[in-house]
Amino acid sequence: MKKIFISLAAFVAVSLALVSCHNNSVFNVTVEEVAGNGAAAIAWPKDAVMTTWDETKTPAEISFASVMADSSYAVMQLPEGMKTQGVRHFVYPASVYAGEGMVMVPAVQSGVDFPNGMPFYAETSEGNTDLAFKALCGVVRLHLTTPEHLASVQVSSEDTNGFMTGRYGVDNHPFPVLASTQGAAKYVSCEQLQNVDFSAGADLNLYVAPGCFNSFAVTMVTEDGRVCVKNLKEGKYVVVERNSVCTINLGGEEGELVFE
Repeated sequence: MKKIFISLAAFVAVSLALVSCHNNSVFNVTVEEVAGNGAAAIAWPKDAVMTTWDETKTPAEISFASVMADSSYAVMQLPEGMKTQGVRHFVYPASVYAGEGMVMVPAVQSGVDFPNGMPFYAETSEGNTDLAFKALCGVVRLHLTTPEHLASVQVSSEDTNGFMTGRYGVDNHPFPVLASTQGAAKYVSCEQLQNVDFSAGADLNLYVAPGCFNSFAVTMVTEDGRVCVKNLKEGKYVVVERNSVCTINLGGEEGELVFE
């Protein structure tokens, strides 16, 4: 325990020294945990890469200078020559950046990388060397119980305003808000599920734009092509909040899933 304490103290001391020497080019990076019933702490991986841009919207990929093992804290230094004045934007992972100052919530996801697969956003403020990453999306957690071998699962909505994935602009007052644009989609899906065993119940965690959906369907397809579609009852809303988990149970005690 003493050894860990000394290592942490040394890490923070080096971080502060870097901040004082590089005039706002080094940032102390934190990330919020996924809240609600599915609370989970995010730990930065050592090989974390993010995309950053300024008002020119010209993207550049950068990585952390140092990361505490299994920690939500890290130190990041901007590359030499990169502009530090004004507002600089960051998204993680790097693949989330969609060009022109926009982000992309992918329509096809693995479903099994929770919570570290959550897209995050941060931006700088003048003279502040603390950079707080906040979640862009909410999580639809499908808890599926079935003896069937599934190949894919898709969640979709027919709501006129119910966009789930695609390209979005980002507002950040006081937390990130996704603004849908042309190209946003009303579905999110998991594919290549052959290695997931649903017989005793398994979770698929899908990152989607926050919203309130009164048209909501889950389409499950088995490896041999049979299909089961579950529609929520009319008038029942599914509310997906930013940085929170909305759990939907299907199969098992909720009733057998029938594939045809």
